[in-house]
Amino acid sequence: FATDEGALELQRIEVEGEESVTRAEATAITEVDVYATNTAHKAYGDNPLMTFSLKEGVWTPDKQTIINNTLGDALLYAYYPPAAIQASGDGEHTTAVNLPSSLTDFLATGQADYLYGVGTDKSETVPVTATLSSRTVSFKMKHALAKVSFRIVKSASATEALKLIQVDVLSGTNRLRTGIGTMNLKSGLLNSLSDISTLTLAQASGVELKLKENQKGPNVTCLVAPMAKEETVLSFRLKVCVDGEAAAKAHAFETQSVTAQWEAGKHYVYLITVDKMGGKLSSVQIEDWKNDANQNTSIGI
Repeated sequence: FATDEGALELQRIEVEGEESVTRAEATAITEVDVYATNTAHKAYGDNPLMTFSLKEGVWTPDKQTIINNTLGDALLYAYYPPAAIQASGDGEHTTAVNLPSSLTDFLATGQADYLYGVGTDKSETVPVTATLSSRTVSFKMKHALAKVSFRIVKSASATEALKLIQVDVLSGTNRLRTGIGTMNLKSGLLNSLSDISTLTLAQASGVELKLKENQKGPNVTCLVAPMAKEETVLSFRLKVCVDGEAAAKAHAFETQSVTAQWEAGKHYVYLITVDKMGGKLSSVQIEDWKNDANQNTSIGI
């Protein structure tokens, strides 16, 4: 629709760590919510919460917020996925998040990639300010979650067919965080989640394990809440079917423990080698949430 004089305009959305302006690793970003307040943190005008959708290369709002001299400058908070807002008088606005403790596939299908917006300049200011003379804004969307992937392969000595049907992430001191909570729109911090010991990734159809040279990238992935403190006893239990056996007879293997503290916006890739006698954690690579990162570290078990 036509843009009224004084209307707020969204020019560009960047997703941190991605070349594209419209796509994140786990989720295609074609819409984003923007919440506007005045400098006293009160809702701005009649339409403070807008959903901008990407249509033919243009970010179009479902309704317009008009910047005017009477209300003054607008403080803007962007977040994804679009959802209701819990406004706060001190500017610490939040939106709800839901992180399940059990997932039913190995590809993070259906998991929300929670994002919050900062300014696109080097200071990454939050909130972004719009004025009557400067109503066109852009946001960089930052990941509130960490991405954890597994590159699970079978050893060269394993001649049998091995099918992975489940991965349990085991936290010895309950550093895993799941459930229904909130995301702070200013900092991306997650609150009110439950601390648990086990995260389960299961897929009824399973996935056939390949040799390391044939499995170039991860074959299991999920999005997780950052860890508030370091976990010194983190291990992984795998359930594997050998030579077509029924899931009820699957073999369970558990790796040795490692130390970890998952951080928002980081991608952790664990390499695990399996044969029918057990599983071995070979290394972990940690990188920024992008394809060309060069930050990594490996640990031997």
